[in-house]
Amino acid sequence: MNSFGRIFRCTTFGESHGEAIGCVIDGCPAGLELHISDIENELVRDIPDKLLGTPRKELNEVKILSGIFNNKTLGTPICILIPNGNHKSNDYKLMENCYRPGHAEYTYHERYGIYHPYGGGRASGRECIARLAAGAVAKKILSQKNIYFESKIDELAGERCVSHISEKLAQETCLRISEETGDSTGGIISLIIKGVPAGVGSPVFGKLNALIMYALSTIGGVKGVENGLGFDASRLTGSSYNDEFGIIDDEIQPLTNNAGGVLGGISTGQNLTFRIAVKPTPSIPIPQKSVNWQTKEEFSLELNGRFDKNFTPRVAPVAEAMASLVLIDEMIAAGMINPTRIGEVN
Repeated sequence: MNSFGRIFRCTTFGESHGEAIGCVIDGCPAGLELHISDIENELVRDIPDKLLGTPRKELNEVKILSGIFNNKTLGTPICILIPNGNHKSNDYKLMENCYRPGHAEYTYHERYGIYHPYGGGRASGRECIARLAAGAVAKKILSQKNIYFESKIDELAGERCVSHISEKLAQETCLRISEETGDSTGGIISLIIKGVPAGVGSPVFGKLNALIMYALSTIGGVKGVENGLGFDASRLTGSSYNDEFGIIDDEIQPLTNNAGGVLGGISTGQNLTFRIAVKPTPSIPIPQKSVNWQTKEEFSLELNGRFDKNFTPRVAPVAEAMASLVLIDEMIAAGMINPTRIGEVN
């Protein structure tokens, strides 16, 4: 399951400490004006918070290997390659045959009988750079439909971020915890999608909110997703939760948006709203119990390497990318976007 989407399909490839990360996008309409800078502008968002993010510095030089001619998409598969130039596999040599707590080595080994022992392999946050690349293409198309994405940090280390000042204080809490104890922290992200017209999504098993929530939950470290008021809705009465209808600009519209932009799995034309819970970074320089699977010996594992103190900020742009992949797929399926070409193709 390294591919995502039905019509606009994205396959990501590569490991954290392999030669490169990348994606193949199939189903992108022809005629979209696309420059390397469009993709680079998304990739620079990979580590938005330099103090909390990993010290690993990658240039993320984008190489488009196919699907583009004269800066326009051909309608054929677009292959995007992003070399890994700053990986340090030696950091993982001493733990090559053990399972890191909170990481996927154990389950990958159980599933496949083999796994990439350096940097988490496919389970690393580095894999998400390919999602950002694919999302850049999807968002470029959606922007022509005046659909835009806004993500922000709601909470870090249990501290609410209601302003730039409180976000800075929450960041300082993360840094203090890391400095004093060596421990990591998690957080909560809000995602708002603006401009989605009414009528996107399908009933029952193709609900738009369900598809987006699934997409968001595929991001490594995401442990919970809410749509609209989410769990808070369970504490309300029907009369206080329901979005009543009225006339706005001569059109029938919901007067509030507790439902988060979706009714019956179909968009209402209001903003789509989601909240995303992100777990603490599992790689920490604190002794933890583990097992050498070759010798079957228990021991105390203390990790040393380049790890995020809190990777919540890094999840935000990836959340936008994953939601964009769902939306473009659903809008093509609904006939709102031409699956063959965009505008005039010369």
